[in-house]
Amino acid sequence: MKIGQELISVNKKIDKKMVEDYADISGDHNPIHLNSDYAKDTIFNHTIAHGMLLISSISEMMLLNFNYQWTESGKLKIKFRNPLYVGESMNCKGKITKIETDNDRTLVTSEVMCTNEEGKILISGIATINTKE
Repeated sequence: MKIGQELISVNKKIDKKMVEDYADISGDHNPIHLNSDYAKDTIFNHTIAHGMLLISSISEMMLLNFNYQWTESGKLKIKFRNPLYVGESMNCKGKITKIETDNDRTLVTSEVMCTNEEGKILISGIATINTKE
């Protein structure tokens, strides 16, 4: 692990079934996610994926890179920047930006983001994790 190291990324297409399944699991049935007739009259003009569905892909990426240390000590601070339209692909990526060691613990900080297939930033933020030496 070193500063500047790229994290293993997560790429996926968010299709209508994934959004419907997420709505059922989360209880978030906002029509902006599910009803194309409703969505076309909004500022987005299309149905959009749930923001938390995208964040779950960042968590998946962190789990791939840091195993269960992520679930034990991981923290995420993000900002939503743009929507992902249902049916589009997204890429979650990250890079280690800081490593601080104190006693027997190491704090690893990474910049993380999700982009759509055109490279537009959907979510950006900082992920931190405490790892044991």
